[in-house]
Amino acid sequence: MPYHTLVLSQYRAALQSLATDSPLTHQQALEILCARDALHNALTQEPFIAAELLECIHELDAQLQQHKQRIDQALELSTYRHSLPTKPKGWWWYLDKQRPPHRLDRYDWVFKGLTFGGWSVSLALLVNIASRFLSGGPGVAGTSAIIVPTLITLLKAKSDLTEEEQKDNDFSEALKKGFEELLTRLKVPKFLHAETKFLSTMALVLGLLGFWFSLSSISDSYGERGLEHYRAGELSSAEADYQRAIALDPDNAKAHYNLAVVYEDWLQLKKSKQEYQLAVSAKIPRAYNNLARLYILEGDYPKAANLLVEGLKLTTEQSVYPEDKYNLYKNLGWVRFKQNRDDEAKIALEKALNIAKNPKVANYLPNRASASCILAQVLERQKKPEAAKESLKQWEHCRNLIITNLSISKANKWLDLANKLGIGNRLIPEEDTWLHLANERIQKAQQQKQRP
Repeated sequence: MPYHTLVLSQYRAALQSLATDSPLTHQQALEILCARDALHNALTQEPFIAAELLECIHELDAQLQQHKQRIDQALELSTYRHSLPTKPKGWWWYLDKQRPPHRLDRYDWVFKGLTFGGWSVSLALLVNIASRFLSGGPGVAGTSAIIVPTLITLLKAKSDLTEEEQKDNDFSEALKKGFEELLTRLKVPKFLHAETKFLSTMALVLGLLGFWFSLSSISDSYGERGLEHYRAGELSSAEADYQRAIALDPDNAKAHYNLAVVYEDWLQLKKSKQEYQLAVSAKIPRAYNNLARLYILEGDYPKAANLLVEGLKLTTEQSVYPEDKYNLYKNLGWVRFKQNRDDEAKIALEKALNIAKNPKVANYLPNRASASCILAQVLERQKKPEAAKESLKQWEHCRNLIITNLSISKANKWLDLANKLGIGNRLIPEEDTWLHLANERIQKAQQQKQRP
């Protein structure tokens, strides 16, 4: 059997797939075009073509022309033309050029431009998201959060490249072919492909925007995990989680505050002050108090007093816990004592002690001895007999509370889980000095009683 007869039979067999009304697959369409290519190559080798053969080929080609729209719908011919070793000359490879343009095709350039802009926005969002995760140390969850949207965005961008950009890029070409095949299987008309690509790109943009807006929630989850580590005494892990929380949401005031608490526990006071200052900008009364305390320890009393007064103003504007008010009044009394403003110090300290009298509040005060210790010093400086008696009473109260507090070792006794802010340092450094003073004053008073 002559070779051209064999390939003619193959061409006729391939065209049988057009006899049914079922959608043409890309494999069936390719078989038809490849069979027509083989027939063309066989005929070029023949010195003479019989009229009967030519008539048969004409009929089969007419059948192909009749169903050119189905071939066009099954294949993105422009991409397959680039897969051939040389530019094809056969008309059957250009069936897409023969279709009349749809009226919507005139707007394809608009949608292609919008698609390009869309995945440019996607890449920008992706860079922003990835930089936030990486700057705080990604971890396993963070790495997964970066990898998934990165792959989706890059694959989508590759599949939307223009033909010219894909000529020398087999991977991009394969992606585009796969996307075109998906649209065909979904029975999306060819004239709506540009619009469909635009909509899919916009869906990706919206997905990334949703992820970007959820970063604050992810930041809060890292902050909560950091608090759990802190409560378990795992300060290094807590620091890492707080840093990730801040990287994802620089305005996460609670994470700044809790990171400041960790640094204060480590006596890294410079870092602690920086984080407290950021928390102060978010109007957290507890941050005002803790930063003021560090200024008191440094001897910067005006700054400390200003922070405490502002912090107490906030307690009238927002709902705060009694222990926060106690600490603000206690530290205001302390700074006024350091400024030799004893009357003001006494008023503030008495307010603190009245708050601490409530047993439910006292359970959350690791430093409830402090107000008594400072008030004892204020009264002692008045040089009055009645004040001296009250001073000794406060010294005794100061010593007893400090000794009782030393037996408590669990950090989570003073963690405020309701608003996810750590109290911090459970053993107050300055109380060591006050305990020594209390022992001295009580011992001296006992010695004076024993004198005849």
